[in-house]
Amino acid sequence: MEAEQKEAYQYWGYLFKQDRTGTDMLKNLLRGIHQTIITTFEPSESPDVTPIQMALFYKAVNGDYDPLFLSTPPSTIAFIYKNLGCLHSLQPPINPGDRYADPVVPALKVEGWIMWQTVQLLLGPDEHSEFLRQAVQKWNVKNPATGEPFPKILPRSCFPPHPDTSMVEWYEGMSSRLRREAEEQERIRVQPIEDRPDTPNNSKHHRKISRYSDSALTDDESPPDHKNFAIAYFRDPLFRAIDGRPGLVRNSSRRRPPLSP
Repeated sequence: MEAEQKEAYQYWGYLFKQDRTGTDMLKNLLRGIHQTIITTFEPSESPDVTPIQMALFYKAVNGDYDPLFLSTPPSTIAFIYKNLGCLHSLQPPINPGDRYADPVVPALKVEGWIMWQTVQLLLGPDEHSEFLRQAVQKWNVKNPATGEPFPKILPRSCFPPHPDTSMVEWYEGMSSRLRREAEEQERIRVQPIEDRPDTPNNSKHHRKISRYSDSALTDDESPPDHKNFAIAYFRDPLFRAIDGRPGLVRNSSRRRPPLSP
């Protein structure tokens, strides 16, 4: 068994570079799994991976990401993808009653899927390396560069031994920032219109709207409920605890730690 692991490691190598980006081998593996997902789970004409396909993939490799991909509003999933730098498209809703319904379902493109997995592997290498290891055992995942199936053995040592500190801090910072923004939006929402500092003194005589109107929110602000779903994800992205993973917030930057798929 040890000899098999050693031989497998010689094939795969360590799958991350010094700059925390994936090697060509990792990217080809992820491209192969992406192809497996879109042809195995609810295949369609679209080459992009929908939230339902994501949930089915994780379930097949003994993961449970239903809370994120099945119970979270599509707009929030798109918000998460955007903040992680995961390239995605918007697909029509499933079985829409209106054939002219706007596309709202975020679906990961190949490069977006690679970015998603790269971030997850840095954030939780124990969990997410196991998902990929099970994927190569379960399916005949083909290397798109050669057309040949990948080996069935993918050693744990090919992945980072510990969570990346910068990525963990960034997630914690995102949770903290979103929570503050949601609290501020709620404070503005319930503040009487005439008491708001940006409201002209005579506005209460001319604006026939509720004293507690949501119209004070700008177009680029999200309703509190939307933010709450995102807060829940960034607080506990590995779903290790119901009430969230405790941690000390040390970095509240809006920008994810730089890496490229």
